Amino acid sequence: MKLSEILHSIDEEAKEGLINLEDWRWPDIDHLATMGFKFMDDHHMQTEKSPKMVIYKKKDKDEKTGKQTSYFYVEEPKKPTKRFAAFNDVIDFFDGYRQPELEKNM
Repeated sequence: MKLSEILHSIDEEAKEGLINLEDWRWPDIDHLATMGFKFMDDHHMQTEKSPKMVIYKKKDKDEKTGKQTSYFYVEEPKKPTKRFAAFNDVIDFFDGYRQPELEKNM
C-alpha cells in the first residue's frame, strides 16, 4: 500500500467520525480484549469466534441536542447495528447476550 493510499484512508475515516482506538479509555480496550475482541485496525475491534462482532466508537450527531457526541457501535451479522452512549451500556448489553453454543454445554 502506498503512503498516499494510507493517508487517504486515514482522512476518510476521520471524515466518518471514527475515533482511533488509541483515544479510547484503556479500561474499555482492556475489557473488550478480556472478552475476546482483537484489534482489527486503528478504529475497530472484532471477535475471533462466531458470531463475528465488530465494535467501534465514532462521533455522531445527538438527536436531542444536535451536538456531536461519541457513541459505541456494535455490529453483528444479520442484526441491526446497536448504538450505546456509554461503555457501561456496552457491558450491560454483553452481560445479557445469549450464546446458544455455550448454553448447550451447560
